[in-house]
Amino acid sequence: MGLIKVMANSRFIGIVSGICLLTNAHATELLDFSLVLPPTVDQHVLVRPAVAWEVRDDAASHCERLQGHDGFAVWKQGCVYWQKAQPACTIVTTGRTSHSVMGHLFLLCLKAGEPS
Repeated sequence: MGLIKVMANSRFIGIVSGICLLTNAHATELLDFSLVLPPTVDQHVLVRPAVAWEVRDDAASHCERLQGHDGFAVWKQGCVYWQKAQPACTIVTTGRTSHSVMGHLFLLCLKAGEPS
């Protein structure tokens, strides 16, 4: 019984590993494992902004075409634009995104695109 269980587990691990290898090329472009130091509150250009999220196929270029915002930043497959008076940010991504992309765009929102 134990041998069958080990063989089944090995087969499962092999299948999962194969899937990971096939999807790895797409996943790595969405992930960023670099160290992130969030800005302290006194470094925030926008303090406690209202945040909205839009999903669009043309996410990276969408912010460039918009009018009526105070600024925008593009990162990987997404962008963020903001208004300082409200304060508010809209994060725009494709339907295929990650927490890494969302988090990076949110940090750009807080700093109104200013480098860390």
